[in-house]
Amino acid sequence: MKKYLLMAFAFFAIFIASVAPAAAIVYGEPDGNDHPNVGMISVNSQGLCSGTLIAPTVFLTAGHCTDFLEEKISNNELSIGQVKVSFHKDDALHKGLIDVKEIITHPDYDDAKPASNPRDVGILILKKAQKKIDPATLASEGFLDGLYAADQLKGAKFPVVGYGATRVSSPTQIIPSDGQRRKALSEYQSLHDSRIILKQNQATDNSGTCFGDSGGPAFWQTEDGSEILIGITSSGDSACAAQGVYYRVDISDTLSFIASVLD
Repeated sequence: MKKYLLMAFAFFAIFIASVAPAAAIVYGEPDGNDHPNVGMISVNSQGLCSGTLIAPTVFLTAGHCTDFLEEKISNNELSIGQVKVSFHKDDALHKGLIDVKEIITHPDYDDAKPASNPRDVGILILKKAQKKIDPATLASEGFLDGLYAADQLKGAKFPVVGYGATRVSSPTQIIPSDGQRRKALSEYQSLHDSRIILKQNQATDNSGTCFGDSGGPAFWQTEDGSEILIGITSSGDSACAAQGVYYRVDISDTLSFIASVLD
């Protein structure tokens, strides 16, 4: 994950010296109004990460996003007043900006453990309650394990959503974020104790995340079309062409942390 974050920093440093980590939709399409509870974190009108509203003032994102912000604020390189969240579907960089009251990273977050359990989860507390947006439904503990046991994961496609840079054709053609929310479908690859890995190879009719989407959601779609939040965009391969790694929502580490904030 450290390698991944450094790559993200190098990319965004072209546009803003102080803003780093992320990942963005590749080979996807505009989301429109399909996921109004998915928003963008920006700093000084530059996209940083994505996330999901899970309560009127609670915005779930990746721990490496909140950890980065806390470090910058602690070093007086940034103020919390510069951090904004927007749920605007087309221009989240400039429209519908919401002030942030508090930034919280999982107390045991550790980016040195990407292969085991980095506890890559964080939360932003918004100053203004978003009463017109329905919060996402969180997966219950062990939800993915149940799907695995029932052999429902093989071949399943997961909607992933986020803001940020996009890649539309060649691996080197990355277009900076325009503040538009986008969605993609990624196929199940493997399930681990704290992560779910999804395929995003265009050659196998998949799409997924890359620079600009960290913290954004991966959903499980039920038979009736409703969606359950099962993962948080965490990392992926360096070319954003093979797989995306999502930190599981349906595990005790994540759900206990969320509960501690909601309480």
